[in-house]
Amino acid sequence: MQKLLLPLSALVLLSGCSVQSETWINQAGRLEVREDQFTDTFETAKLNKGTLRAVANHYDRYGNGPVDVVVSYDAQSKVNTLSKANKAVSVVKSNLSKYGVSDIRGTVSDARGTGDFSTTLITFPAITASSPKGCGTMPGYNDPSEDIPNNTNIKPPYGYGCTVETLLAKQISKPSDMMGKNGFETLGDGRRTERVLSTRGYYGDKENPKLDGENASEGK
Repeated sequence: MQKLLLPLSALVLLSGCSVQSETWINQAGRLEVREDQFTDTFETAKLNKGTLRAVANHYDRYGNGPVDVVVSYDAQSKVNTLSKANKAVSVVKSNLSKYGVSDIRGTVSDARGTGDFSTTLITFPAITASSPKGCGTMPGYNDPSEDIPNNTNIKPPYGYGCTVETLLAKQISKPSDMMGKNGFETLGDGRRTERVLSTRGYYGDKENPKLDGENASEGK
């Protein structure tokens, strides 16, 4: 009986233990689209076309709503006046529109005490692509002196594959494209593309007649 009880008791003890460890494979998912906000302030007198073109290009990639332009003035200043602020708003809106921004809201703001110094605030909601929350990058990627832990029993410091998702997110030119575009809700566009590639596309499936030209190339 004693010989039988000892193996049984060992089995009971082992049943309370687990040899499974937490996976190091990425469980956070794929890269994500997140809402963000672009905000920058410029000195109005130095705000040139090159800067506004750069803002418009940034908006084309990340913009997700109207652009707000706020130019400040000081009602107590004889230089930084309301009329100049209104003129600056018109110039900024005109240039942004010329560079492709269609939804622009402009206004002025009385910033008393600022004197002759005017600023232009440009903001708009944006969309960015990033790796999943809590994913992280592998040890050593940002800091070469950081080592990968060799203990699999600890909580994984990152998930295998997270670094790839981080790098992919940085390569997304227009994050809004990941949310889909109007006109692609059905298979219609896919079918049309397939017909262009495998058949005659827009011209039907019937083959063109054989081209029977002169036989100048045939030897006689």
